[in-house]
Amino acid sequence: MAQKITRFDMYCDLAERLGYAEGVRMDANETAYFARQLESIDKKLYEKRYPEFKGTQIVPIMSGVDEGAEEYTFRSITEYGISDPIANYGDKIKRGDVQGNEESTKLFGHALGYGYTIQDMRRGRMTGQPLDASRALGVRRGIAARNDEVLAIGYAALGIKGFYNNASVELVSPTTGTWSGATADQIAADLHKIENDIITDSKGAEMPNVLVLPPSLFGYANTKLRTNTDTTALQAFLKNSQSVKECVIWARGETAGSGSVARIAMGRRDPETLEGILPVPFYQMAPQQEGLGFVVNCDSRCGGVVFRYPGAWRYTDGC
Repeated sequence: MAQKITRFDMYCDLAERLGYAEGVRMDANETAYFARQLESIDKKLYEKRYPEFKGTQIVPIMSGVDEGAEEYTFRSITEYGISDPIANYGDKIKRGDVQGNEESTKLFGHALGYGYTIQDMRRGRMTGQPLDASRALGVRRGIAARNDEVLAIGYAALGIKGFYNNASVELVSPTTGTWSGATADQIAADLHKIENDIITDSKGAEMPNVLVLPPSLFGYANTKLRTNTDTTALQAFLKNSQSVKECVIWARGETAGSGSVARIAMGRRDPETLEGILPVPFYQMAPQQEGLGFVVNCDSRCGGVVFRYPGAWRYTDGC
């Protein structure tokens, strides 16, 4: 998630001060080069995207969670009640209501940093080459990877749950399973079983709209052809599904199931049913002088995934 860059003045000020810190001498060209390169790297970090990290694409990210929050409390809700016919002037009207299970999840911070020496800056200025941004981009990637992991499976040390391991989401046993030896029709039938379980159990109130497959199972579903056709199992399912018209791949599901097997997830992707807590996707702090160089620390804050309507989702293992 991109954020507005506002630290250029801070970099300039620090660059100026670094020129006179701890006996280090930097001329005006060096300090200007330093500030300009930091700003360039800063923009690259915020603009960088990592397509293989699917968490923020699959899970709607919650807005409005304060960056300083240590905990988030939410309710998973079950609605009940249906209206009855009444006589004219009838005054006995029953009430509908909701039953909520209040839960809390913790948020935590994680950090990573990178650094450059004064000589790195002087060498870059002399040759006209920019500072090597690979260290900074590596840190950006490391933070994105941790957020993707937490959105997928949570953080066990703090009891944080993710997309793939919420105890309130029911597990559907496949009819066939072991897709490596299954036919295309059998694979499609397993997928229809998951969809039907959601729709039937909710009496049609919940209509799933997305299927999330790990790469190995996507490979089977997307290559096995129905007899005497060029239609794959996945194409057949999406064509005949009542409401699921999208399939996405997330590698985190490869070992997310019980016993570290591949796990399928299907449900209604909507902020009403589930949201990820990521109040600080990425933040780069001002550089700090350390000897004849400087370090730049970066951090993020994450809290996993909350399911408000877990009945809108299902897991399946064993395929």
